[in-house]
Amino acid sequence: MRRIVLSLAALGAIALSACSGGGSVLSFSNSSTPDRTLVEVVGTTNIARVLPGNSLPLSAVGARGPANGYVGGNSFTWSAALVTSGQYPINTGGVMKACSAVTITQSGTVVNYTTDFTQYLTIDPTNTANVIFTPPTSIPIPVGATQLTLPGTNPYCVVVSATPVGGSQANTGSITVAVVNPAGPEN
Repeated sequence: MRRIVLSLAALGAIALSACSGGGSVLSFSNSSTPDRTLVEVVGTTNIARVLPGNSLPLSAVGARGPANGYVGGNSFTWSAALVTSGQYPINTGGVMKACSAVTITQSGTVVNYTTDFTQYLTIDPTNTANVIFTPPTSIPIPVGATQLTLPGTNPYCVVVSATPVGGSQANTGSITVAVVNPAGPEN
């Protein structure tokens, strides 16, 4: 009986050491490098929606293996970009809606507008796994454009990305945030 207990204890220790590196019980790799990054909304739901001028807390964690084992040492480089397409979740059931495009008028031609939104991220230098995204109340008109048009009552989207420090673009995780028009917050 003691041999069985010792064998089970040894097997448990081996399994725990395999998982502690972010791997799975079937992968005995002890690597602490994430193979992907998970970006989520901090709060009770993972619905990434925010009104212009309000804040949305986001968090990233490095993951490894088929069971998304968390990897320690979570330090990230963050970026954000206004996008012209994509989808965003409208509820916890996974229902998706299309993002609407912000447009600008340049030389009399209306074109979709994309730009860097990294300046609207607040990053804590002591804990770069967390950021606060605060979209502007109004998007500045870029140089050379005569008009910027928001998409009516439909939300426009910003993709917020986190890349592990020392990692590669292949390890980058992102989340699509819907910036909701106050005139149509249910969209």
